[in-house]
Amino acid sequence: MSKFVSGVETDRRLAPRIATQRAGKVLAGTFAWDCVIRDLSDNGVRVQMLAGVRPPVRVQLVDLLEGVAWDVETVWQKDREFGFRVTRAYDLRGLTPASARLAKNIWAASQGRVSAS
Repeated sequence: MSKFVSGVETDRRLAPRIATQRAGKVLAGTFAWDCVIRDLSDNGVRVQMLAGVRPPVRVQLVDLLEGVAWDVETVWQKDREFGFRVTRAYDLRGLTPASARLAKNIWAASQGRVSAS
């Protein structure tokens, strides 16, 4: 199936995208890389890595402005841009599970706060 119909590109995404320029962090184990969140939807996120690294397929992404983190899987990659599918979301502004503790600590540090949970 072509994404072009009569010369017009159609968007086959399940949810609308929101363009952003937010600072983020990609987390994998004890590693954290800076990125820019270029756009997001309920189902996915497009980021631009600031370093020339290729993170693992499954990582956590932290939105430093909104206080949100996502478990994500890489769907595509082109140069320093990555498309991630969201598999789980965490609100870092309240209590968070242990699986999001590093994300919460990094977000809190970016806000000048110290996290106790």
